[in-house]
Amino acid sequence: MTQLFNATSMLVRTGLAAAALVTATANASAQGVFLQQQNSIVAIQMESATPPTGWARSTATAGYTGDAYFEWTGSNNFFNGGIGTFGFDFEISTSGTHRVNIYNRHEDPDPTEANDTWIRMDGGPWKKAFSNMPSSVGNWTWETRISPGGGQLTFTLTPGLHRVEFSGRSNGFKMDRVHIYPASVGGTSVNTPESPQRFGTSYCTTVANSTGVVSTLEAIGSPVATRNDVTLHGLSLPQSSVGYFAVARTQFFFPNPGGSTGNVCLGANIGRYLGNVLSADAAGEVSMALDLTAIPQPTGSQGTLAGETWNFQFWHRDVTPTGGTTSNFSRGLEVSFQ
Repeated sequence: MTQLFNATSMLVRTGLAAAALVTATANASAQGVFLQQQNSIVAIQMESATPPTGWARSTATAGYTGDAYFEWTGSNNFFNGGIGTFGFDFEISTSGTHRVNIYNRHEDPDPTEANDTWIRMDGGPWKKAFSNMPSSVGNWTWETRISPGGGQLTFTLTPGLHRVEFSGRSNGFKMDRVHIYPASVGGTSVNTPESPQRFGTSYCTTVANSTGVVSTLEAIGSPVATRNDVTLHGLSLPQSSVGYFAVARTQFFFPNPGGSTGNVCLGANIGRYLGNVLSADAAGEVSMALDLTAIPQPTGSQGTLAGETWNFQFWHRDVTPTGGTTSNFSRGLEVSFQ
């Protein structure tokens, strides 16, 4: 690892100015992809999105979960969906019929009034989702029905990525969270934690390692800085290769530092997780939980605030085609915190 450490120190000392020499390509939406939990539920708090025009983020009505809920404050829009649209990307491993339940509330004394929203899945047709039992008036409820028909709101989904979207319909309708889960399991507990997200943007051209592929990074947890819930994962690494994560506020492109096979994708003032030297497991993966209150920097650790962006890379030992010793780098991962 001496070559690894010395090459990093050399790069830090050069004080290279940040430059836009890398082209970012998104591997997830800026908001992130919500992941199915072990109980097969995808649980999403509405306030994990930024409310578009017409929706208000509110805490005025008690009984919600999480930090807030969304209320449609725009005009009634009974004929066409697509006004005030927001949504969430999610990933599942199960196939078949999935229920969608919205934890919602409406206040009109008539349970059939001001009681609905528009919803669609994967860019399909907009559907009216509503609650209309007398007990739903003035109460938070999981009741979620579909019009026409009045039955349970369900979609047939295949394993992989999907997107659920909402748009405004009835003024005053409130939504706190949405759960998506196989019809064969129960999924309407307000105690279910919000699903973890995979987030961040992969960037920078790097070199395939000795496995024949380029190693990559992903961040799992929550992009909300105050939650301090982020785990970095390194993927497609050579089995048992030793290395550590590095971090910087800026991006750069610096090929073959210190004789390395790979390329540095971090700009000036690189922080190194030298106290967390990791060895890739049999699947070629490493993991490390971040402490967002103490991101390492050359002048000392720094905390992370909403609106800040950090860039990460994994530097690891590798071998050349002839069996010689070298080092290599993963692609960079840009993470913007909320």
